[in-house]
Amino acid sequence: MGELAQNCREPFELSVADGEEAIGRIGERDAGLAGEASHVLESLTWGEGPQVLRQAGVQDWLWYVLATKYLTDEVGYMGRLAEVAAVLFDELGLCRYAAICRSDTTRGVHAAFDESNAAGLGAMRKAKDVSGIEPPDLDGFEWGAVMGYAESTARSAVEDALEAAIVSGRLVVGGRGWRRIQAEIAAEALDGDHPVEPGQSWRTAVVTERLQQWVDGAERRCEPLAALRGRLANRLLHPVGVPAGVGSMMLPVTWFLTSFGDEQPLTQAGYLSPAVVGRFHAERPWDDPWASEGLPRTEIDAPMVHQLRSWLQSVGALRKHNKTLRRTKLGAAAAAPDEAWRLLVSNLGEPGWDRFVVECCGLVMLDRAGAVTARALFADVAAMAADMGWATSESGGQRQPPGEREVARAFHGSSQVLRLCGVVAESGDWRERRVELSVEGEATVLAAIRLSATGPRTAPW
Repeated sequence: MGELAQNCREPFELSVADGEEAIGRIGERDAGLAGEASHVLESLTWGEGPQVLRQAGVQDWLWYVLATKYLTDEVGYMGRLAEVAAVLFDELGLCRYAAICRSDTTRGVHAAFDESNAAGLGAMRKAKDVSGIEPPDLDGFEWGAVMGYAESTARSAVEDALEAAIVSGRLVVGGRGWRRIQAEIAAEALDGDHPVEPGQSWRTAVVTERLQQWVDGAERRCEPLAALRGRLANRLLHPVGVPAGVGSMMLPVTWFLTSFGDEQPLTQAGYLSPAVVGRFHAERPWDDPWASEGLPRTEIDAPMVHQLRSWLQSVGALRKHNKTLRRTKLGAAAAAPDEAWRLLVSNLGEPGWDRFVVECCGLVMLDRAGAVTARALFADVAAMAADMGWATSESGGQRQPPGEREVARAFHGSSQVLRLCGVVAESGDWRERRVELSVEGEATVLAAIRLSATGPRTAPW
């Protein structure tokens, strides 16, 4: 938007009477313009007066509300109403807001909406991003597309902090390192004392709200799942620390990524070369009960090497490039035990059905605090999945609720890596197979469930 003028006054210095007087002065010059200015002020403040005006609200009104909430065939109405708002802000001494109304950015957003809604929404998102007022995502915290009251008010608090920083000169949008400074200001505001909840910060208030929504989301459909979530919720209020035994726990992953190096050749079929597989098989720091006798001829002959390579590729630690497999920046970082553990935590099961199954199995095992039979575990999760509306197959047009077989398939699809890293231990024979979490496994599953339960919401339920 370029360099904006400073306000002669700030909104908090104004009152309802100031708004009325400003509209009165406009009316002395143009009665019709005064009527429109009154409408604009009402629309921007919901009748509460100019003292509640904020840059974030002005931008939202200019770049979204005007384009999507006004039903009119008038050509150029967005630009006309933006100028009405600018005149109003001039009268109120809010020169910075008037400049936004008249900016090339605002004209560009309106022109994009005239082209199409998709183009307009894209231009709006870009304009908000470069304004400096849009709260950025932070390490360990992302804003949701759907927000509850606590998150919405927390976001407003961060927007206000960013606007204050722009006014004071601490944040110079477009200046050197401004994105880093913006993130620092946002984090300070998010972790600042909550104004009405003693002992809470805005961040902890959002986490608490999201946990409650997580529990409530199951309560409407499945009481057993809601009860499991409710009993665990207090353990999820604070981040889960890296377990003490992470070095030995994540050794298979860190060893593989270190031994892999930057790049390895692939066969025509897309597997690691026999020479590489043979070396990995010989030097592996784990027992592979399913490996074929003697030197493996292909990757398929070394099942755990194959499983680990496939998983690392699926989570972005390895990436195919032409006829080679390359270690990514994520993969290089995950050669360290702590980062490998975080990678595992954020990728327990494929998104969707598999992750639901792994999380529910984890909830049951955490709740039981000991070994459970696989049969009982899968039966419990299948019942919860049916209550939550999952369907994994169709027959004759009829949606079928998932059974124990579908649950077992999803669980075992992820459990190879979980067993390799010592998260899950199995015992007993095939008739009475039992599973349980290790000490490190409890921390891992707890961290993964917290990531899901307190993460950003993308849907109302």
